[in-house]
Amino acid sequence: MNNPDNIILVVVDGLINFYNSTTFAVIKFILGIYAAVLFVDIILLLIQRGLGGDIKDTFLGMNLPREFVRKRPKDKLKIKWEKIKSKLDNDNKADLKMAIIEADDLIDDLIKKMKYPGDNFGERLENINPGQIENIEDLKKSHLMRNRIIHEEKFELTKKEAEEILASYEEFLRAFEVVD
Repeated sequence: MNNPDNIILVVVDGLINFYNSTTFAVIKFILGIYAAVLFVDIILLLIQRGLGGDIKDTFLGMNLPREFVRKRPKDKLKIKWEKIKSKLDNDNKADLKMAIIEADDLIDDLIKKMKYPGDNFGERLENINPGQIENIEDLKKSHLMRNRIIHEEKFELTKKEAEEILASYEEFLRAFEVVD
């Protein structure tokens, strides 16, 4: 009985006997019922969450635009963002303002695609809970600056302010891994 081969044979024989026993059959039966109950629970949770709607919303918990999920649209968005940022390279005040306006429109389009309610970007930002988007307060401040650019004829924007505003928009894009 000290032979290792005999010990292995005894253990394997015991496992085979247990596998074919009534006790293991009862355990398998109980686990089968448990698996069926879990499956039904998952189905009920999906129905409660609104399976009848968009499947992507159901599984991700929110509607993410294609630009956040797929590589090619994400790359296009990244190129568009770099083009907006390149307007900061010169000291032309009109280019600085235009960069802010274009960045605001870009983020507004993405948030609109995320199906937040509201007739305009300001209303959509107000309908976002602080826990849903990390830098929501910065986005609100940046949007207010954009509104000042649009509505105040003599509004002066410094390059530093423009960089800070674009940084808040970029942080939003970074949170969704659009930019590095």
